[in-house]
Amino acid sequence: MSVHDSLREAIQKKVVVGFTFDEKNYVGSPHALGETDGVAHVLIYRGEDAHEKGVPPTGQWSCLPLTDISDLKLLPSEPFHVGHPDAHALKGLHKVEIRVA
Repeated sequence: MSVHDSLREAIQKKVVVGFTFDEKNYVGSPHALGETDGVAHVLIYRGEDAHEKGVPPTGQWSCLPLTDISDLKLLPSEPFHVGHPDAHALKGLHKVEIRVA
């Protein structure tokens, strides 16, 4: 399955993904898939969210080009970050194909 198709499935099912970006390993919750200047991107919360009271999430919103993502795998046992991206992060996608409902 392609990176695009795997991210689409993860967004539809609200599943965390593990992936490599810039030769570093990350875990994240993808929230939207789309394009920026004609290039496919994903809006993703990179980091962890334990969903425990009093424990703040440790991550950041990023808009990443799919061409730079590899080794993507779904991690259904990890907690999905359900927060909302800030206005700056949302501007990273100019055309949205799919987003978390």
